[in-house]
Amino acid sequence: MLKSNWQYRILAVVMAVFFWYLISGQEKVEMWVDVPVEVSHLSDDYTVISGMVSKVTVRCRATKTMLGRMDMGRLAYNLDLSGLEQGENIIVLDPKRINLPRAVQAVEITPARLELEVDRVVSRDLSVEVVWTGAISPYYELKKKTVEPASLRVRGPENILKKMDAVRTRPLAVDGDRPDRFQRKAGLDLHPELESTPSDVRVEIVFGPVLEDIWVRKNIEVRGAQGVSYSLDPDYARAHLSLPREFLQEDGWRERVHYYVEKGPGAGPGVYELQVNAELPEHGQLLEMRPEKVELTIE
Repeated sequence: MLKSNWQYRILAVVMAVFFWYLISGQEKVEMWVDVPVEVSHLSDDYTVISGMVSKVTVRCRATKTMLGRMDMGRLAYNLDLSGLEQGENIIVLDPKRINLPRAVQAVEITPARLELEVDRVVSRDLSVEVVWTGAISPYYELKKKTVEPASLRVRGPENILKKMDAVRTRPLAVDGDRPDRFQRKAGLDLHPELESTPSDVRVEIVFGPVLEDIWVRKNIEVRGAQGVSYSLDPDYARAHLSLPREFLQEDGWRERVHYYVEKGPGAGPGVYELQVNAELPEHGQLLEMRPEKVELTIE
């Protein structure tokens, strides 16, 4: 009899497995699912400063078969921000706003609410401040900074913009301890919530030696008068000079400063009123000469 009924025994086993699979597949189970947040209807006049999340976690209930077939890549939570106001906004999250299949129930959502800090979006024109770094010589200093454009239109949250008096560049590295000048495009050091037009600037920075003002008295030289008998009235001058500080630290610096007049070629005997000139080291400047002119008498 065992041999004659083996077909029925196999059929019974197959049916038992089928009904077990059918019953177990209809059993309700729960699963936590991460769902991305999609923002809609956010006004261009407002921006969310804090409290926003990129995803929510949802506890879903359905049959194991249905949960296994659910396309996770198509799920999203539609966050409607049409009613936002400036300040703190409490948004209660509704699990029904998730596009789940009909046979899947959203039991719980985490977080259950969002506390969004919202600010108005405004625009301001701000000047640009150049920032530079470098270990330059104590005898050198920044002489001039120019930036193009000199001001920018900056757009962003009102509470951030109202605290700003300028837009600063990202620090520009200056090479060498005695730099001269350089031109460079510079990015802007802006808060992540801000945007500017344009997004970068062109900077020129000029360095030079530190200068000190000093009065120096020297005898006046007559150039071009070799072999000629002459006299000067007066034969000395006092000049107000601006000279490099490093130069003034050197021994014998006075011998490298010269006041002179030029005898014209072919000038014969007589009295000539000549301009007093100064020969100075590099970067030196003549601010004032007393007297400006002297009389050269050629005998």
